[in-house]
Amino acid sequence: MNYDAIVIGAGPAGSTAARLLAVGGASVLMLDKHGFPRDKPCGGGVTLRAAAVQDVDISPVVERAIYGARFSLRLGQAFDRRYREPLSYMTQRRRLDQFLAERAAEAGAAFHDDEAVREIDVSTFGGSGFNLTPVTVRTSRGAYAGRVLIGADGANGVSARALGLRRDYEEAVALEGNVDLPAGIPDGWREHVALDLGGLAGGYGWVFPKGDHLNVGVGAWKYAGFTLRPKLAELCRRYGFDVDALTNVRGHHLPVRVPGSPIARGPAAVVGDAAGLVDPLSGEGIHMAFASGRLAAEQALRVLAGDAPGMSGYQRAVDRGLQPELTVSRKLQELLNFAPPPYLALMRRSEMFWRYFCHIIRGEMTYLDFTRRIGPLRLAVDFCAAAAERRRLTRVRALSPLLRGRA
Repeated sequence: MNYDAIVIGAGPAGSTAARLLAVGGASVLMLDKHGFPRDKPCGGGVTLRAAAVQDVDISPVVERAIYGARFSLRLGQAFDRRYREPLSYMTQRRRLDQFLAERAAEAGAAFHDDEAVREIDVSTFGGSGFNLTPVTVRTSRGAYAGRVLIGADGANGVSARALGLRRDYEEAVALEGNVDLPAGIPDGWREHVALDLGGLAGGYGWVFPKGDHLNVGVGAWKYAGFTLRPKLAELCRRYGFDVDALTNVRGHHLPVRVPGSPIARGPAAVVGDAAGLVDPLSGEGIHMAFASGRLAAEQALRVLAGDAPGMSGYQRAVDRGLQPELTVSRKLQELLNFAPPPYLALMRRSEMFWRYFCHIIRGEMTYLDFTRRIGPLRLAVDFCAAAAERRRLTRVRALSPLLRGRA
């Protein structure tokens, strides 16, 4: 069967792209290998910044609004900061993704869940011929042809590999589980998340409250992945949770795009985690999933209208509009992990720094805005971030023989 556009993956990026394509008048097929509703490893936090990018009201699947954070350094004494307005919404991916997929289907997209993609063929990569349906996707149930393809099947999906895209990225890993609380969420956790800094290489530990449970997890650069399980146990002990009673414990990858790496080719592109569009500082991917899904749909509609030869305009839009934010976030991540105590001291004692943090989370300020606000200090940020990155890479090279032996 022929479609204007085929979207592989029905997460936040794929559903956003499919819905906007359908609204724009395209015939759309959205495929996902899992039967919906399905769960997915993810903290499930949707920042106000992310929600502002999405023109669908997600309130029906919001389980909790977060107003503050409980900060600690290497599981030491914690302190709370609170803001007057919501900073983030807590949901579960099984509910959020089902909701967004339903909105895409209501807009006119054909949604085939529980249908795994086996093979992707795009016939016009660099060719001079013209093909009305250059994309062929073969699945567990059949074959489909389309004019454009959007890969939104995550960090471990088939799209990027099959299309030869997203070859250059760094990788973080996370491990999470749930603390079931049948009696309800304790008062101290109802409107706060916990963020423990300084104890993981390139990452942090977290506690996120949901409707009837707490999501606890740890994340780090991939080279430190072997530390995640003991670090998760330490986090649980710190807050009085029984690590042996955790449910739904699972790990997942967090790809971080290297600027300039390919995410579009011919009539095809990858979005969200499949493109490595994860915020390095926070590890959050939903904001970039929404934003990149929208940019890909806009470019695909230009292709379908005959106003663009391919999806390369999408990559230019990402490089121009999204990547600068990710690059600054990457520098701030290096700084935070190089010297977490000063960061936490500022967060605790500086009202201005706390407000900046809240404004960024809420989408009222960008990372670029932040660097402009600090004026000449941004030169120090650049210098120190580069020094921190060199130190980290030196450590990675030193550990590489040990890690190969561990593997």
